[in-house]
Amino acid sequence: MSQTLLDRIAVVLVEPLYPGNVGSTARAMKNFGLRDLRLVHPPLDRGNEARRMACGSLDILDNARQVFTLDEALDDIEVVVGTTARLGGWRHSVRTPRQAAPDILELAQNNRVALLFGSEDRGLSNEFIQRCQILLNIPSSPAQSSLNLSHAVLLVCYELFSRRFSGEAHTPRLAPAERVEDMYRDLMDALTRINFLRPGNPEYWIMAFRRLLGRTGLTEKEVNLFRGICRQIRWVHGLALPNMPQSKAKNTPSPPSSKNDDPEPESSDSFE
Repeated sequence: MSQTLLDRIAVVLVEPLYPGNVGSTARAMKNFGLRDLRLVHPPLDRGNEARRMACGSLDILDNARQVFTLDEALDDIEVVVGTTARLGGWRHSVRTPRQAAPDILELAQNNRVALLFGSEDRGLSNEFIQRCQILLNIPSSPAQSSLNLSHAVLLVCYELFSRRFSGEAHTPRLAPAERVEDMYRDLMDALTRINFLRPGNPEYWIMAFRRLLGRTGLTEKEVNLFRGICRQIRWVHGLALPNMPQSKAKNTPSPPSSKNDDPEPESSDSFE
């Protein structure tokens, strides 16, 4: 497998609790050829525990990118892959790392991919799960279903490393993750304005669109198309306001002043 392909896959630890797991993650990554480690709000490591556990992988640890938010960690990412120990609800259509590895590697040919792992006690919240186009679940015994965080990283990295991949690239370059999030915010706002979404919890109902549109990923052109539709809905909705009863018009939100002003749209899993 081309090392360049693996270099396009980043491991993102979201709010890890224990420095030792961060160091062990760096070692697991180097075992299987991944180099790009990103840490969202990592723990303080006064005792250098991470460096002790990184055994032979200090280059991965020292070059890890540390940020405060997930948005910062995904600022150059097109494909987001999440891991979940808990199933049900919107956490369906999950695959094992072995099942998903061919698709992840194919996507990595023309896109940067992030593998998201949640904190040891809570895993990834629903808010972060929403950001994922692909969800992974690692099968384990019911007698002890909780995996150590670094062990979960190791298993996913192993499947990617061991999967032999060949053939010409034909997956298109997808839109950056932040652009896709902007699109979902536009979509939620537009559908709320025309009363398609229930105003009390629009984030829940928009998850159906996330699952539908996230199956194959969206190109920049497709994202622009959806955002254009949303702008047209808001424009037509604004034209209809003068014909509404006065009481209803007062309660109707005005169109956003810019594309960045739309409103932003949680149970959990755990890896120890």
